Amino acid sequence: MALITFMSDYGLGDHYVGATKGTLLSLNQQLTIVDISHEINLSDISHGGYVLRNTFKKFPIGTVHFVAMNSSRSLKNRWIGMTLEGHHFIGTDSGIFSIISDENPTLVVEICPITPENNCLKKVGQAVKELAMGSDLRHLGKIITDHLQLIDRSAKITKKGIVGHVIQIDHYGNLITNIQHKDFLEIQKINGKSPFQIQVGREIFDRLHKGYDEVEPGECFVFFNSEKVLQIGINMGRASELLGIRMDATVYINFNFQS
Repeated sequence: MALITFMSDYGLGDHYVGATKGTLLSLNQQLTIVDISHEINLSDISHGGYVLRNTFKKFPIGTVHFVAMNSSRSLKNRWIGMTLEGHHFIGTDSGIFSIISDENPTLVVEICPITPENNCLKKVGQAVKELAMGSDLRHLGKIITDHLQLIDRSAKITKKGIVGHVIQIDHYGNLITNIQHKDFLEIQKINGKSPFQIQVGREIFDRLHKGYDEVEPGECFVFFNSEKVLQIGINMGRASELLGIRMDATVYINFNFQS
């Protein structure tokens, strides 16, 4: 039986998470449900997509990922199921699954169209259970090709530098950007490992670190994290607050700069 992961914007202060898990377990007490996060910002597809993108591949192929966002606040979002990179996903047709992978899904089905008469959550719970027990996604709904697809924001790259943005601020106040390590290495190679500057807000850095522990408490660090994207933070401090940097702030990497 496959694992089920559960991610939502329900929060942990109310009964919604427990009630949803109870509904699934009432269908089959043998299901194994692993929480990813229930603190996704309310209806924030970008935040949910970021968390899911950096989580789902850590689980075994065949895992069923149940995403409950925009699940009861809009009649515009039908429930869909999707197979992507060998994993199964069930959630509303919000576009979230289009920003978690660079690959295209092998199959997408409509599990439950949104109408005032439909009790979608009951049908969706049954679909999650059936997938976890090995059912073919094709048997759970009609095949569709018109699911919502979003364009994930990418950094702009030139021969002299990269312009990206802060796309997440994590629990520790670290600034997570959309500047990828492979792109940095490519531009660095073009410029013959010439000096570079990294700028966000008023802060300018001229070196990369291997980790936050390379600097003293209270000092800034800049490195490519385990997800291979540029991260800026303060050892034992919240960079977002202390540097005054907010979401979507522009981040520049310039090579051959004029000192």
